[in-house]
Amino acid sequence: MLPVIQEQLLLIKAMQGVCQTLLCLSLGYLAGEVLLTLPGKALFTPSAPQPPSTDTAQGPKVLTGRRAGLLIALIMACNLLLMKIAYRAALFTGPFWGGLTVLFIIGLALILTARQHLKGAHPAGRLSLAAAVIGDLLLLSICYFLLNAESLLLTPEAWPFLATRPPLLLSWHGTVRFAQFTLLALMLAGLDRRRNRQVLIFGAALLWPLGQILELLLGPELARSPWLYLAAALALMTSAALALMTTGPLLQKRPLPLTPPLAGIIVLAMLWVLGAQTARENTLTGVALAGLQLPPVAGQTPAIPSAPQTAAKPQAAPAIDGGQLFQQKCSVCHRFDQRLVGPPLNTVLGKYRPDKNKLAGFLRNPQKVDPGYPTMPNLNLTEQEADAVAGYLLDRETAQPAPR
Repeated sequence: MLPVIQEQLLLIKAMQGVCQTLLCLSLGYLAGEVLLTLPGKALFTPSAPQPPSTDTAQGPKVLTGRRAGLLIALIMACNLLLMKIAYRAALFTGPFWGGLTVLFIIGLALILTARQHLKGAHPAGRLSLAAAVIGDLLLLSICYFLLNAESLLLTPEAWPFLATRPPLLLSWHGTVRFAQFTLLALMLAGLDRRRNRQVLIFGAALLWPLGQILELLLGPELARSPWLYLAAALALMTSAALALMTTGPLLQKRPLPLTPPLAGIIVLAMLWVLGAQTARENTLTGVALAGLQLPPVAGQTPAIPSAPQTAAKPQAAPAIDGGQLFQQKCSVCHRFDQRLVGPPLNTVLGKYRPDKNKLAGFLRNPQKVDPGYPTMPNLNLTEQEADAVAGYLLDRETAQPAPR
């Protein structure tokens, strides 16, 4: 990571949080409004004209037209770029982000075009309905995929094995976050006073605590902290306030004022994004500051060998380089003299010095030892590879491997 980026890291992360909040609100409003408008438009016929509304106060007058579409696309691109800079530049490739952005723009264009027809008093054609459905599905699929990719950032111990896994790593944590995004979309759709949708805000606010609790339970141990629990508690209080402020209008069957629930939904979205950023900070601070890169794919030659090697004898099998294996499989999570995902190696290797076989056995079949760290993943080392890595670790004193 470049020094100038490190110096501005806090500002970059703050900008990424703002972009993600704006993106969450804008996409939630578009997706929720179109999904709830589609059934009525699909069943509406010219023989049964829609009665004009006497209430001119509807939902928020935002996100209409081409300029709004360009602004949302720009926010999406900025969000992806800032996340790539701030957290894990090598985790996803340029074609990954580029393809995702192109699909997002296509879905956004479809949904904004169809939305103009859905807002009219006349029945929408089949082409408009199809465009709305396809655009909505594209946007929701991209949101689901991004939230799962965001959850992947909380498990850096899995990064060295991305070469042997599909790029799309779905998780229960990401699924729960998508459910929370859906609840926010329903709340935003409930702001339409003309259709008396405040019941959506009430129901989504009641369901929010369940999603918040599941998100905390499914997050990795390393991501939890008092600040994360504080953000979650404030989010629960905000959802309770939203439920309470809609109770009176529902019982009295009167329209819900627009400003208080809109402010509550914006605060809830900000706390939701802040909680995700706090979890990433708890997990990735050390990793990001170390400027780590993904280890080379198995079978590739590393950029810099760990130590100069003497020429191998033609008749002998090539020796296993423990230092090279450490760079490929261990360096994302471990340093000798500092904490990353795992503990500083200099503080734990002492108990293994009398017995190299004990360390090799642990490397082949890792077990959870310290509750303050996540369980080390199984590296699938052979007996010879585990012995080579154990020998390399025990031979090192305090020197740190050269960064790649």
